[in-house]
Amino acid sequence: MIYKITDDYINTCSLLIDNVELGTKMPTYRPRFFAQPRAQEWVTPKASFFFGDGKEEMKEDLPDVTTWSTGVLAFNPKAYDVFHESLSKAGEFLPISVYGETYYLFNTLYIIPDTAVNKSKAVEVIDTGVHFGQTNVAFDEKLLASENISVFKSNTNKLLYSFCTDEFKNVYESNNFTGIVFELAYVK
Repeated sequence: MIYKITDDYINTCSLLIDNVELGTKMPTYRPRFFAQPRAQEWVTPKASFFFGDGKEEMKEDLPDVTTWSTGVLAFNPKAYDVFHESLSKAGEFLPISVYGETYYLFNTLYIIPDTAVNKSKAVEVIDTGVHFGQTNVAFDEKLLASENISVFKSNTNKLLYSFCTDEFKNVYESNNFTGIVFELAYVK
């Protein structure tokens, strides 16, 4: 199965990186990554977590994996150690400093080919007049397995989310990680 990876905003806090700092340190920086490499120009920014109303108690229990800006994943050191090797073929890890500790953004660079996407039951997603692409598309799991890819992006949703296979989800769950939600990408 394939899943869209989203932030667990109900049970965890949100990662914040100051775009002004990024723009100052990296003049060519733009907030949308568009599945383009960033490692060459990357300068480690400071980051923090936003604790909304009633979530102050979460300061002691930060998420292991979360999302930031257009499907970019963020890993704490433990999750990075678990996923680094298996994900390195599908993207790049970019360091960030969270409360003095090195976390890593995972910039998903692998875009599944359009020929490996079945849109026969796709639904257009439009919110407040903005087209966000399509949902309920099926991805070729055999292609992903043959290329050893467990996290990827798709043009079907304008590269706004990262998707994953059961392999990634199973490793995440077997390590009892917190911070993200897995939504089925395709419903028959």
